Amino acid sequence: MGKGKTYRDPEFSYIDSYSNRTILRLTDYLGHSNHFYFTDPCWFNHNRSFVFTSQRENAGNLFRYDLDDGNITQMTDLQTRSRPGGCASQANNAIYFWHGHQLIELEIDTLNERVIYEQKGNMAPRGRANPTADGKYLCTHLQEDIPEEGPSISFAYSRFVEFFEKKPFSQIVRIEVATGKIDVIHEDNRYLGHINTSPTLPDILTYCHEGPWARIDQRIWGLNIKNGDTWKIRDQEGQNIRVGHEYWFADGEHIGYHGSPREGHGNHVFGHIKYDTTEHTEVNFPFHSTHFHSLDESMMVGDGTAVMRHNAKPFIQLFKWNGEAYIGPKILSYHRSTFNDQHAHCHPRFTPDGKAVLYASDLTSYSNMYLVEIGDFDSLPDLTENMSG
Repeated sequence: MGKGKTYRDPEFSYIDSYSNRTILRLTDYLGHSNHFYFTDPCWFNHNRSFVFTSQRENAGNLFRYDLDDGNITQMTDLQTRSRPGGCASQANNAIYFWHGHQLIELEIDTLNERVIYEQKGNMAPRGRANPTADGKYLCTHLQEDIPEEGPSISFAYSRFVEFFEKKPFSQIVRIEVATGKIDVIHEDNRYLGHINTSPTLPDILTYCHEGPWARIDQRIWGLNIKNGDTWKIRDQEGQNIRVGHEYWFADGEHIGYHGSPREGHGNHVFGHIKYDTTEHTEVNFPFHSTHFHSLDESMMVGDGTAVMRHNAKPFIQLFKWNGEAYIGPKILSYHRSTFNDQHAHCHPRFTPDGKAVLYASDLTSYSNMYLVEIGDFDSLPDLTENMSG
């Protein structure tokens, strides 16, 4: 095992029993493989390759997947059992990731690593380090270290409510790639998260007040990393709505999100808004999905619900904008995932050309990555209330 080792997982494709689309399974190994979180940039090599996380030979590392030939190349040799994540920068042709308290730059072509910054003291790194559009800075989140009260088993969201209620001292920082110089651009006594830099505007990012959506007064915020100005995006004041899972459209100016009522029953909604709070559109969606993704407003992909839920809808779903409302959902594939921890969250995301959807699923026990071409939207089957997984 080691950096630069290549793998060739067995090629396998099958016809989805609902959509009749051909599903290509990209990975097949006795360990979990999953692409990056749907908000984190992962594409490079003219969008023909992407970086992903895989647990192989009893360690978690970053790997490269080449769509043209199916080759898999190990990019790191971390000797850790965790599942490292990161963000790709096309401007720098590099991957950026935290390993412990060290922020590392990984050159894509050479696989050389460089420690850009090491965090010391009682503030710990939280989340990914997101590169700015011009590649000059990495923006990330530091949070005061809160010791656990006793022995515990760590799992997805195991301290989620605890951090929300304890309101830890948190900072959003800007780290210069060339020098490692760090500047605090925003700080607060609350649980922060989802630091997402605009893919086209080098000075703008979004972040969130993290925690249970129904208990958060205002979820989505904008931040100018040059002057520290911060503002509400999709103002929730005085409204019975919870929103989240915000992400940037490909234009780097508009932000998508979804939501539902804080209290009682009501329609699930999808919305998008420009970062300066103009051009706001919000419409009802017929079914719930855990995550949504899109390149723009024209077509959305959702991941439905976990297979074990009552009246589950464990399908990759497509919605198309007709100028007034979203048509759908159409079934693109049956994912049948459990959503047990982040590797098994489907996190569907469009390929940069918008022609296919990449997603993860643990329907074969281990989580693997799947790719399915969209084809003709109208020929896909409708998802109806009486259909379940």
